[in-house]
Amino acid sequence: MKNKRIYWLCQIGGWSGMVAIETVNYTFFIVGKFDLYYFLGFAYGAILGIFSTHWFKRLISGTALFGRSRSTVWIIALVSTLALSVWMTILTLIPPALGSLKALLAQLNLLNFLASVVNWMRYIGVWVIIYFMYHLLEHNNEIRQERLKMENLAQSVELELLKKQLNPHFLFNALNSIKALVNIDPEKSRDAIVKLSELLRFTLNYGLKPVVTLEAEMDEVRKYLELEKIRFGSRLKVIWEIEEKSKKLTIPPASVLTLVENAIKHGIAKHPGESVVRIKTSVMETDFGIEVANSGLLDQSDGEGIGLRYLKKRLENAYKGRSRFEIFQSDDLVIANIKIPG
Repeated sequence: MKNKRIYWLCQIGGWSGMVAIETVNYTFFIVGKFDLYYFLGFAYGAILGIFSTHWFKRLISGTALFGRSRSTVWIIALVSTLALSVWMTILTLIPPALGSLKALLAQLNLLNFLASVVNWMRYIGVWVIIYFMYHLLEHNNEIRQERLKMENLAQSVELELLKKQLNPHFLFNALNSIKALVNIDPEKSRDAIVKLSELLRFTLNYGLKPVVTLEAEMDEVRKYLELEKIRFGSRLKVIWEIEEKSKKLTIPPASVLTLVENAIKHGIAKHPGESVVRIKTSVMETDFGIEVANSGLLDQSDGEGIGLRYLKKRLENAYKGRSRFEIFQSDDLVIANIKIPG
């Protein structure tokens, strides 16, 4: 509705401008005085222009014209300008024909006819250029929007596939922990099953929320580490260095959980003896960092797992390139680091 109103305002305003330009031109530079006959002739031409260009607009609307190559579109624009100008010239012959045959014959002079066509081409050409440019830009915008929609859809599908791969892997690790406990301490195994069910609920539903508080995330991480301690016993040592002011900050759900799971998988699970997992947060002026370190050596494939690939994708989507993820070796520790806007 708004576009329609703007269109008609432009139509009436543009053709009224043509009447004003031609009236001023004839009054001051050609005739030397105001002539009502010329003014009415220009007004008649403006009315013809409004209806003719509107008819042309309706003729090409709904076609795939603006989806063609640029050269084809502009050739059609040129031909349309010429055809409309000839049409307008023919229509301007109607008033003289109603007056007298002599006046009509004077207008049919080839030179006068061509001059009239060229004169109309100035205004029709401007109309066609503006109209075609508007629709070309609109068509390009539609293509961009469609491409963006398809890219977002592809990313969503890819993330969902990664998520479906991640959950069974996480479940497998947790079940191994409980299996090791069942025959030793049934009471603790029941408690572990409760923790596992809560973790599964979290991992299955975290896609429903874009962010969670760091405090809520750490609750799930603790449950996971308690399950892994059942499996690894005193070999697993966990160090918490969580800044108090970071607890209320928000992060994509399962971010820290993914890093901790990766630390267990590539740390203590691969190496005998005691192993450390250190979870640390630091709050800065513009962002805050989350660091998960584990004992061991960085393998080339450590940063290529499903969980970390999924985490990287989610960080990219959530922060549009303003986050940073890295994993590196520092002495005898493998450190995974996330920096996100605070």
